[in-house]
Amino acid sequence: MIRHTVFENYELDSPLATINPAVKMICSVIVMLFVSVVFDLQTLSLLTAFGALMVLGLGRVRPLVLARALLPFLLFGVGFLWMNALLPRSAGTTLFTVGPVAISAEGLRNGVSFFLRALTFGVWSVLFVASTEPTRFVLSLVHQLSVPPKIAYSALAAYRYLPSLQIELEQIRGAHRLRGVGEAGGLRGKIQRVYRYTVPLLAGALRRAGRVAAAMEARGFSGMNRTWYRKESLRLRDAAYAIGVLSVTSLIIWWGLYSETLMLWSGRLWE
Repeated sequence: MIRHTVFENYELDSPLATINPAVKMICSVIVMLFVSVVFDLQTLSLLTAFGALMVLGLGRVRPLVLARALLPFLLFGVGFLWMNALLPRSAGTTLFTVGPVAISAEGLRNGVSFFLRALTFGVWSVLFVASTEPTRFVLSLVHQLSVPPKIAYSALAAYRYLPSLQIELEQIRGAHRLRGVGEAGGLRGKIQRVYRYTVPLLAGALRRAGRVAAAMEARGFSGMNRTWYRKESLRLRDAAYAIGVLSVTSLIIWWGLYSETLMLWSGRLWE
């Protein structure tokens, strides 16, 4: 049974998948750059909810797939949460104590802020990755952002190779079992397995890289005097998407200013 992941959702027909990848990437980067300097919980929560609604609605990503994709970001955010809650930079208002450890309101607030920031980064990253077909992304890099074709297509080749690593790893494991190579336990066994699997994976990757480089050279991927079978262009829907994302983001910022809750970075990681 094939287990679909968030990186395969670009195959689904969704409104978000029709947007020019360069436009989606720039909008996501703008939002994430703004999130990097925001510390109040209201603005971070609204931006996270806005991105999640777009992923689930316009991107048509299933909630379970989105939850799996956000798991690393959740774990990363939880690390910041408990470190700030248990080890605040300065003493503040104590909420409660757990043995010798005092949980302060300021430390907990900063921890939740870092947690929401990590979650926001995850949601907007998934928004782009889960709705973008890699070939269209590379074409948009070349046509809209003027990235040299040999760089853009090299990135595409590397991206396409990543899913096949798991298949090759399973083939290597099966070959070792057929040859009677045991799976020893303990730390020594894990180290031996890493060595046995890494060497053939690396050798296979080098061979494939050589073949890809030769194929790109034969097809003239220097970018000079090229013709294109497909060409990405900007359309009205791309402008509407950019205006919509930036307008809603600006509205969230305005609401934070109006309600006097917006808290931007003051030059320190802690208040």
